[in-house]
Amino acid sequence: MAISGRYTSSSIIHILGYDRRFKKCVPLIDCSRAESKDTHLQTSASSCCPLSVTVRANLSANSKALKFSVAPYSGLRGWCCASDNAMDSAPTDKMQEAFDAVTVLLQELGISKADAMIISRNAPSYTHELMDVVHELDELALWGSWETEIGGVGVEHLTFSDKILKIARRKRGAGFIPYLESIGVNPSSTLHISRYLLGETLPGLIEKVNFFKELFALVNLHKRTISSMVRRMMMRLSISADDDLQQCLSFFEKMEARLGGLAILDSGGDVLARLIESFPKILLRDVNDHMNLLIDFFISIGVPKCYAGLVILCYPPVILFDIEADIQPRMRLLEKAGMQRKELGKMLLKYPWLLSKCIQDNISDVISFFIAAKVPKRNVDKAIKKCPQLLGCSIETFKLIVNQMNSLNIKGKTVARVVSSSPHLFLRRPREFSEVVFFMKELGLDTESLGRILNRCPEIYASNVENTLRRKVNFLIETYGLRDNRLLLVMQKYPEVLALNVEQTVKLRLEYLESVGFSKENVAFMVSGFPPLLGYSIEEVLKPKLEFLVNAMGRSIKEIVTYPRYFSYSLEKKIKPRFRILHNRKIQCDLKTMLSKSDDVFAEEFLGIGRMLVPPMDYI
Repeated sequence: MAISGRYTSSSIIHILGYDRRFKKCVPLIDCSRAESKDTHLQTSASSCCPLSVTVRANLSANSKALKFSVAPYSGLRGWCCASDNAMDSAPTDKMQEAFDAVTVLLQELGISKADAMIISRNAPSYTHELMDVVHELDELALWGSWETEIGGVGVEHLTFSDKILKIARRKRGAGFIPYLESIGVNPSSTLHISRYLLGETLPGLIEKVNFFKELFALVNLHKRTISSMVRRMMMRLSISADDDLQQCLSFFEKMEARLGGLAILDSGGDVLARLIESFPKILLRDVNDHMNLLIDFFISIGVPKCYAGLVILCYPPVILFDIEADIQPRMRLLEKAGMQRKELGKMLLKYPWLLSKCIQDNISDVISFFIAAKVPKRNVDKAIKKCPQLLGCSIETFKLIVNQMNSLNIKGKTVARVVSSSPHLFLRRPREFSEVVFFMKELGLDTESLGRILNRCPEIYASNVENTLRRKVNFLIETYGLRDNRLLLVMQKYPEVLALNVEQTVKLRLEYLESVGFSKENVAFMVSGFPPLLGYSIEEVLKPKLEFLVNAMGRSIKEIVTYPRYFSYSLEKKIKPRFRILHNRKIQCDLKTMLSKSDDVFAEEFLGIGRMLVPPMDYI
């Protein structure tokens, strides 16, 4: 092939070819010219057929229009385009004839011309394979064996398009192969998949593909992040997978290895093509006789239609299940284990692998383990409903977690409480649990304190040390100087701070306190003296109580620095009634004296009676 023309500064010539050996497009020429001059380029890649020429140029206002021409080169079999427009990229005349022939073939199979044209333009590998066959028959003069099929018409009377069409009609999977390629299926997989479809029609196949596209589009519309959900399920699975789940895992592992990884599941772009490559038999399921019935079943157990696609993407083998023979018995097994039918949909959305055989077989083992650990059956049911991923964990993992709890003096009924309040803790690996224990000891907490924290706030032990716990501790240290004993005091008095969101909770509340007049030193002193301050709502607690203190009581906010526990008392039931009593009797006292005493002591001291005779009243 020869290319000639005048190239200006910053012009780039790029020729794309189709390599018949590797069945993919490859660059033939990619070069740039730093100065204006006449250029003649030549390539002779024997296995490649040029597809198009793309010219990108950055021309100055005074430059002449960039022109180029492309001519066949004797050492290269194929055709390429010629264009006077620097930004155009168009198929060759021969290629256009091939596209037109494929379009005719698709129309013969029952689809509209418009759809046929779109499919043919998006199936270049299929088209070039047909062109290669025609080239070989021409070069080797083998058209004689086709004389009967072409009706006695001499091959010299056939157009290139006629030859393409006759070859296409003869090929197995005619229509299916170009359509599959057009929706993104790898060309190397299309022939294999088309063998499953011999009893199908092209319009029927298109209907099925459109059904799946619409189903998955609903999931993307509701912004559900499937990739993170799948990644967590893969990470937490610790039992042997059955054949269906193993195929499912293989599908996700292949996606993880692709450009974009599991995030493809969230974008919806390539996901259907990848699904078809791994599970080609899903295309055999009839839309009305199976898929719509499957969606209706999901809806009947509480899965909204917009999320049915999520269940299918997370566990594709369910498409191949028989509703009566496979799915219904598995749902009944869950109900028999103590799950209510109305809860099954929520559980399935949390853990679509619930439908797999290996998970079903593990249900009785999980329930038996927790009952043996003295966890009441109602608490076990509650834990599984809240965290159905427990059913994918091995009993050996549970035993190791319980042993580590025992080492912190968490035993018997206390273990039952942890199971009920934070079942996600049992999804952690024993190593991850140990990492949290070591981190807490680094802060200066002893074994007794660690046990109290586990009993009081078990979700802390389900946190990641580096990404969560250390980041929160560093925020308190670096921003407010809570180090050593002051930090230790906060951890002991209010370990829940490690379960709070730094950006959406802790940081906002501390910034609010600074905005109303407290210095960083004041805030640090208040937090170390009364750590639960970090958990109070700005709008419901901090703001109304501060406004009452300043506007109604006429006090300075600095009084709170020495008594931050002020925020812990009810504004309506304690602060306002006691202020009214003191105000009416013209009694002056600090906040601690006003609020820390019990009702009886307060009545005796300030009212001269043994107990409060009247219910608390709002301040007016």
